[in-house]
Amino acid sequence: MGFNWKSLILIGTLLFIFQIANFFSIETITPELERAQVVAALASLIIILIGFLFKEFEPLAGEKIDLKGENKFLFDKNMPDEVIDELAWGSEAILTSTAAASILIHNDGVNILRRGITSNNEFKPGETCLRSIKDMKLISLASTKFYPGRDEFFNFCPDIPSILVVPINRKGFILIGGWSTKCFTKSDEKWITNWSKKINNIFSKNNI
Repeated sequence: MGFNWKSLILIGTLLFIFQIANFFSIETITPELERAQVVAALASLIIILIGFLFKEFEPLAGEKIDLKGENKFLFDKNMPDEVIDELAWGSEAILTSTAAASILIHNDGVNILRRGITSNNEFKPGETCLRSIKDMKLISLASTKFYPGRDEFFNFCPDIPSILVVPINRKGFILIGGWSTKCFTKSDEKWITNWSKKINNIFSKNNI
């Protein structure tokens, strides 16, 4: 098992138990010893607290879903080579370095890239995607199972368990589906958001 928040909590708890046991085994207690015990106890509690803080930032991903659809790589061949190269590189990086199963890039009413497990149907953005570009804010659906607007994404990838909608500008966004619930980390979101800004710069440069 790797070193994670559970390891920190376990280590902190063991240290706290050991220092309590050590305190009761000492026959003569001096002021110096008391201060050392207090410092040791505080250090143990701080380690436990750090473990719980790490837990808050580490999503508990669900089981990987067997998604329906074909593994594809489709893109708008009318796009300039610079744009296609950037989108191809970035989409490959997302699919290989995160828990993403599918990615779609939509710009000005056109799906300019679809990659990964995807539906054969034409995707049209609905309320969630439009709200993301209107507010220029990332929308994270950690679990789509009980999301009332989940039908919006059926033509993206049926039964996709989690989704990120990342705005590029007022007319474009990146849509990413995950293999399981709660599978995207804060680092994933930050990296993809920064990439969306790069895409916007490239779009502006090429008058897209």
